[in-house]
Amino acid sequence: MKKARRKQALTHGQLRAFGLLTASVVLALALHAHSVWAQHVHPAPPSSAPVVGTAAIAFDLKTLDGKAAGLESFRGKPLVINFFASWCDPCRDEMPLINELSAKAAGNYQVLGIAVEDSRAAVSEYAKEAKLVFPVALDLNSTVKRAYRIFGPPATFFIDRQGIIRDIVIGPITSERAKEAMKRLGVAK
Repeated sequence: MKKARRKQALTHGQLRAFGLLTASVVLALALHAHSVWAQHVHPAPPSSAPVVGTAAIAFDLKTLDGKAAGLESFRGKPLVINFFASWCDPCRDEMPLINELSAKAAGNYQVLGIAVEDSRAAVSEYAKEAKLVFPVALDLNSTVKRAYRIFGPPATFFIDRQGIIRDIVIGPITSERAKEAMKRLGVAK
């Protein structure tokens, strides 16, 4: 009888060891699969905010009229990107200046508005009300806002024809500050 118990205990111990080994292998595979998925499906955002002298962060958005508005589509000409929201009073205050910049572009540079923290309906209504003369892209899920480390509008980025950031204005922009930025961009206002 002692012999049978010993054999039974040994079998139980072997099963326990096998179970622990199996659980360890499954856990290791799950962790590896998760890290592979995380690396390839959800790339980590840049570790720091964009700064003057570095490449602008690529993005792909759609304009109010459904056209593609990615950074790459503007390459070859200097670009002024203005992050704004229809409900933002400082944004509304600076919008005539942004409109003026766009009206004076004359093919030498381009202006793109990126609406953040807003709805399509509100931005469409505001664009008509303010008579915006430049394309407006919608960042409905704040992907571009987060990539550019914008905590709230307004913010304006001046990007040269090679895609390098030449100036950044966080907060409302003034006419004098816009002139300085346009000079750094290599475009006289």
